[in-house]
Amino acid sequence: MHDINSNGEYLERLVAEIFRALGYEDVRNNPRGMTALGRHYEIDVSFIRDGEVGVAEVKHYRYLSPPTPSLFLKALRQADSVRELVGARVAILAFSCPLTPSLAEAAKAFPLVEIWDAAELFRRAAGFPGLTRKLEHFFEATTSPYTKPALALETGLSETKEMPQKTGRRLADTLLGIRPGRNMAAAFEDACIAALKYLFETDLHGWHEQSNTDDELHRRDLVCRILPNAEIWKLMLDDLGSRYVIFEFKNYTDPITQKEVVTTERYLYPSALRKLAIMISPKGCAPSADKVIRGAMREGGKLIVSLTVPQIEKLLIAKDDGGDPNTYLFERVDEFLMGLGR
Repeated sequence: MHDINSNGEYLERLVAEIFRALGYEDVRNNPRGMTALGRHYEIDVSFIRDGEVGVAEVKHYRYLSPPTPSLFLKALRQADSVRELVGARVAILAFSCPLTPSLAEAAKAFPLVEIWDAAELFRRAAGFPGLTRKLEHFFEATTSPYTKPALALETGLSETKEMPQKTGRRLADTLLGIRPGRNMAAAFEDACIAALKYLFETDLHGWHEQSNTDDELHRRDLVCRILPNAEIWKLMLDDLGSRYVIFEFKNYTDPITQKEVVTTERYLYPSALRKLAIMISPKGCAPSADKVIRGAMREGGKLIVSLTVPQIEKLLIAKDDGGDPNTYLFERVDEFLMGLGR
């Protein structure tokens, strides 16, 4: 379920509409249940097709940023696991980008999972003009999206069904187990760095921890070099002009204030290709801090993104199941820039 991503939720509903239009019966969004062994589960979309129970796992990826094969394998595994869990005969993995050759190769590991990529969604909706228009609107296009996508990294194909599945859940539990406050600041920083390395393992490089500034008066928690593998990071490189990203970890008991944001802004130097900072904290920013963040972008072209621990938790769990954290980050930035006033 896409509870942190409104576009993901919309795609789930759109897939369900396509199922209904195709004559599938008893189509439901996000049904929940419990197995005989007491295990809870939630399905993106359930349905009955030709008298057989089916389940669909729906993943929202940026169209021009297909997931890596290893991330795609997690999504395939999740779809197949849900199928087995509820005893369904049919499993569909529907997603909003093209099926690249590397993803098609990865899909061979799960022959019981049907693949509905962006082109297949358009093909299935072709006989229903209303659904086609909704898909076109969703993809921000006037025709079916057949432009050439970026190639996913050709890594991770050696991953198999037997590999650990819940790294994100373990990292999230560690992060959630840290109490806000100065005494746990070091543990919070370590947990955040471990989470970020899992979320953005193919997008960032360097991971220079606790680096001092030249004046030795300030320390940045983490500095990484951006790799142009996903659309959000290409945006940071090409449009924002930032080669590096600074992460700051604020294990505060209260929301971040404008004072902390001003300090972070001082670490950003456009001339040094350093114009992006991401702050992680338990409770996010106070309204006064949000105003400073907007001012930093308007007046200095410096982008500061605030992420909370609950948001990081959801990204970690989503990646376990094949979700792409870059999609959420792109939409956060896009929404921020679209709403930026004078």
